[in-house]
Amino acid sequence: MTFKRVSYNLINTILFCFLLSSCQTPKYSKVNNFSQSQNILPEVQYSLSENFNPNNINCIAIGKIKDNSDASEYKSLDKITLIRHAIYGHLSPKNYQDIELHKVAFVMKSSNTNQLILKNLDCDALIEGTITEFKNDFYLAYSSTNVGLTLFLKDKNNQILWKASHTATSRAGSVPFSPIGLATGLFTASSNTKEEVAFQMIDTVVRRVLKTLPETTSVLNNNQLKYAIIPKTKIIEVPSKQVVKKQKTPSVLFASGEYGQAINLINSYLKSSRDNHKLIFLKGRSQLMLNEYENAASTFLDAIAIKIDDNYLNGLGYAYTKLNQLDKALASYDKAILINNKNSYAYFNSGLLLENQGIIKKAADYFYSAGTSSLLVKDFKMANNAYNALQRLSNLESYVIKKSKRLKELIEEFSEFDDNNFKIVKVNTKGN
Repeated sequence: MTFKRVSYNLINTILFCFLLSSCQTPKYSKVNNFSQSQNILPEVQYSLSENFNPNNINCIAIGKIKDNSDASEYKSLDKITLIRHAIYGHLSPKNYQDIELHKVAFVMKSSNTNQLILKNLDCDALIEGTITEFKNDFYLAYSSTNVGLTLFLKDKNNQILWKASHTATSRAGSVPFSPIGLATGLFTASSNTKEEVAFQMIDTVVRRVLKTLPETTSVLNNNQLKYAIIPKTKIIEVPSKQVVKKQKTPSVLFASGEYGQAINLINSYLKSSRDNHKLIFLKGRSQLMLNEYENAASTFLDAIAIKIDDNYLNGLGYAYTKLNQLDKALASYDKAILINNKNSYAYFNSGLLLENQGIIKKAADYFYSAGTSSLLVKDFKMANNAYNALQRLSNLESYVIKKSKRLKELIEEFSEFDDNNFKIVKVNTKGN
């Protein structure tokens, strides 16, 4: 056999291996000792502590992510921010309550230990991790985009409850975004086609790693009330690295957890633009994050006086809830629903308050409306929260079971994703 023939066969073999590995469902291996897998086929390694009981964990916050990847690769991407947003999105189906990323960033600036961070957040566990790889390689005519990630779940005593590691590799093709990945805003953060595969691998590696994290089945009304997110106008997109560095707008300051600075800047803007209700709403949201609930309620009323908006009424309802003025909270949410009958936020928070008062049938109707409305805008976090609430109520009222089953079917229809169900697409990207 000639050298030319041997080379040809070798090339075909390598290309076949790349194609095979790019379209294989990964192997999930529970291990005692983690190793750098040399397998051609993808593998996710994970371990669980004997002391880990998911139902003892009510809340998980996303903590520090270290970047040990090559700094020269994909220099324009804020890798840590992107990974944290992806984790936040894919954590929601596990049914743990979580803390908004900007609130965690705010607390981490003044808290130097995990114990102090969790204490100030009033949360039970923290996900930390390391980006082990983030690069683009070329093999002959094909490219390979690799994103490696290791994550840990640590409790209040800094004990590791769960650990998982994986490297997602596109090789000859790429796994498309999962529905939850699309909803996180990762895709919209991509500025060019060269980065798109990297974003897909971020979604893939986070989804696969978190698949090994056991979910909790204990979702209580008081916990959903306690960790309810503050209202927003839309799904937040991931800000680019350039925007965060160059623009110190109120929105960027808010997203960075700089609530006090955001309020000061808004106040200066309002001197020349008193009727800017959008800025007033953002000021109210900032006040909520600082637990200034009376000030926030007053600020939301100022915004509503300029424009009656269902999002502003959501803010007012949230502030009244924190002030324990529950009748006013329900009235605010009801008015928000009258303005927008697809307001999943108002439905869900009203449902929590009604359930807390023992008004089960109406609460169930509101939870179901919250779930179906949130699916229309691909808000899977809210949909899962609504489903968990219906599951809880189905133990009290038999008629709720039907609604719970139907919502579960809808969530699965909108969010189900299979690693085998995708096309291989040849790409031409060199990264940076």
